[in-house]
This record gives sequence, C-alpha cells and structure tokens, in this order.
Amino acid sequence: MSATTQTTEVQRATFWQPRQPILWLYLTLLIVFGTLVLGPVVIASATPEGLAAALIIVGVQAVALWFIARAMPQLKRQPLSLRLFALAVGLFVAVGSAVFLNQIGALAVAAYGLTSFSAALTAPIGEDISRLLGVLAVLTLATRGRITVMDGAVYGFLVGMGFELFENLLYAIRSDDLIATLSTALTRTLVGFGLHALWTTVGGAALAYCLARKQRGLSGRWLVLPAAMLLPMLLHALWDLAPVFAKSAGVLAVLAVLYLVSVAAFLAAVRAGRAADWAWITQTAPGRTLTAAEWKTLPRAERTRLTREAELADAAAATNLPR
Repeated sequence: MSATTQTTEVQRATFWQPRQPILWLYLTLLIVFGTLVLGPVVIASATPEGLAAALIIVGVQAVALWFIARAMPQLKRQPLSLRLFALAVGLFVAVGSAVFLNQIGALAVAAYGLTSFSAALTAPIGEDISRLLGVLAVLTLATRGRITVMDGAVYGFLVGMGFELFENLLYAIRSDDLIATLSTALTRTLVGFGLHALWTTVGGAALAYCLARKQRGLSGRWLVLPAAMLLPMLLHALWDLAPVFAKSAGVLAVLAVLYLVSVAAFLAAVRAGRAADWAWITQTAPGRTLTAAEWKTLPRAERTRLTREAELADAAAATNLPR
C-alpha cells in the first residue's frame, strides 16, 4: 500500500471503526430503538393512509433540511458515512433515549403538581442532552482526523435534523384521519421548522471547539460548552412555556421572537465554524499565502485541490493526534 493511500485512509475518518467502543454502543442502541421500540410504535399508531401522508410530508422536510446542511459554508466536507451516522443517531438513538428520559422527568414533575409545565421542564434536559451525546459519539469517530468547529456544527445539525424528522413523524401519525395528519405535519413545518437542528448545531459547535483544542494539545476551555448548551435549553423551555402563559394572539409573536433568536444563534455557530475552517486551511502549506478575498476568486476546482492538500498535510501528522 502506498504512502499516499495510507495518508488518505488516516485522514478520512469513517463510521466503521470496530475498535471504538462508542461505535458498538450506538449500533446496539440503533437496533434497539429503531427496530424494537420506535418502529413498532410508528406501525401500531398509524393507519396506512395516515402513515403514507406523514412520510411524504416528513420526506419534504428532510429534503429542505438536507439542503440547509449542504449550504453550510464548509471548506472541507465531512465523510458521508459519518454524516449518515449522525442522521441515524438523531433519528433513533436520540429520540429513543429522549422519550425514556422525558417519561422519567414527567413522573418527577407530576409528583410536585407541575404537570402543566412538564414539557418545558423535562424536554430541554432529556432531548437536548440526548442529542448532544449523539454528537459526541459522532465526533469521537471523527477525531481519527483533525476536527474543527464546523465539524461539530454540521454533525450537530444532522443529529438535530434526524431527531426533528422522527418527532414530527410521531406527532403526525397520532392524528385521527388523513386531513388531521396533513394539518399536524403542515403546522410543525410552518411553526418552528428546524428548531431541533438549529439548537443542536450550537451545542455541537461548542463541543467540537473544546475537543479540537484538546486534539491540538491546548486547554479544552470546557466552560464554553455549558454556556452553549444552556442557550438552546433556555430557548427550548421558553418555546414550550409560551402556549402556557401567552394568550392565543400573543403566542405566535413570542414564538417568532424565540425562532429569530434561535436562527441568530445558529448563524453565529456556523460563522464560528467557517472561521475555524479558514484557520485550519491557512495553517497548512497550501493556504498560507491566501487571503479570504483571494480564496473567493479561485475556481472551484482549485479550491477543492487546495482543500484536499490541506487534508493530506494534516494526515501526515495524524498519528500524533490524541484519540
């Protein structure tokens, strides 16, 4: 095997890393939640017509979210196998574990007579933590090569995307008939579209920031992580509280403000990821003499070549990266 081939294999992290315990843990959870828990729930809860309608609407949502993920301004693309793994983790593992944690939280909240606030008190904890743990699993596999903040943002978006799609499917199939199913799916598309993906992007970017610093032998600055987690959790709690406190005329206004703040936080995380990617490419030989303005004027093929050279330059030192 040539040195170039070895370098490429080292640099391009992949889903299949059988020596990683986290892989086997999440594969087991995928099987358990996907086929033994969530699958039967979906089949048992829906009529054939309702399930077909829900799948069509959720499929449209999936395409829209995938285009957003593709549009995130990356200088390098994450391996397809890890992107699909992140999506699967969000679809099944994060949803399954969140359902379990939410049920425990609901019982605890009910014991104190706070059932009306159950969603606002339990969902931000069970769901947001479940999704971030999924991002951690993907990033653990991704650290076979060098990671940046943008890796965490992309994987976070995909985990949140998978979570949102399955949650929307569960809500849609609970409706009594075809019209109600379409109405539920449309409402969840128009109100709060992509929120779980946006929120998980923020936490994922912060997690990757800390891990990337540790990977380079720097201090992790772990205090960034709880701060980045608390903002989405607070937005999540306020989103679930809005219908409880606001009258019907004011609910949409409150939700609109929360949505705009969520989009702003998402854009800030993506911007930080873009800056980290730019720092990554300018720290390698191919990009040292380039400015951001010069980079934009290069043909796409030339940018692809320089990015690949940067990846290969990283690969030369990949064996020295902490695992």
